Amino acid sequence: MANIYSRGKNKKKMDVLWGAWVKEVNHTQNCIDIIGIYDDIWKTKRGDFPFTVDLKALVAYQANSTESDKTFHRTLTIMDIDARPIFSDDSVMIIPTVLDTPYRWYEEYVLKGVVIKEPAYYQLSILINQEEKQVIPLRVLAPKRMIWNPEDDSTIEEWIE
Repeated sequence: MANIYSRGKNKKKMDVLWGAWVKEVNHTQNCIDIIGIYDDIWKTKRGDFPFTVDLKALVAYQANSTESDKTFHRTLTIMDIDARPIFSDDSVMIIPTVLDTPYRWYEEYVLKGVVIKEPAYYQLSILINQEEKQVIPLRVLAPKRMIWNPEDDSTIEEWIE
């Protein structure tokens, strides 16, 4: 990995440092208070699906001074386990004029009305200018029960309805 503090042509480009699903973010003058980072959602039974949920993500970005006043295309896409998009949001980001590098900032995104059809693995992909920069996993879970058949020593796994 390139040194982000190096001089010259090898400076690190606009990047996503990290991202997380959060319950709430409180912004004060000089700090951010993150309440409730999570990476899974539990439902009681299979009958709770499909459901609609509002999700909130906090993302940390970084840019250098050579990217001041430049425009970037940002895409947030939630994909299911088969890489099918179930939610997408596009916007334009303009990096402000910065003197100190690296310039770091946080952005909070509220993704309203996301439909979760079934228990599975999902992920939020963050793309900058069509290049994937970060993936935030989300597991949506519902309990299963195991039924053991002693006659042939087999088990059956099924959703609790």
